[in-house]
Amino acid sequence: MVCLTGFSPRSVAKWSQGETPSPKQEKALVEMNRLFDGLARVIEPAQVGRWLTQPNSAFDGFTPLQVVERGELDRIWRMLYDLESGQPS
Repeated sequence: MVCLTGFSPRSVAKWSQGETPSPKQEKALVEMNRLFDGLARVIEPAQVGRWLTQPNSAFDGFTPLQVVERGELDRIWRMLYDLESGQPS
């Protein structure tokens, strides 16, 4: 989660000790949970981590993780919509 959100390991450690994330951090965490839930609908949940780090032709050879890090999360949501709806991309 640290790579996807850009949060430091220190922030994650503080949250695990009971500190509340800021509203901005909370929003990012909710979005990552939504992403994982969406991916789990089309990919075996145990394979999501592997999928995130594999180059993908749907993303011009970038890994999905790189797409997220570049701020292009909408590309992944579009792919999920296409897969779930049966629409050709």
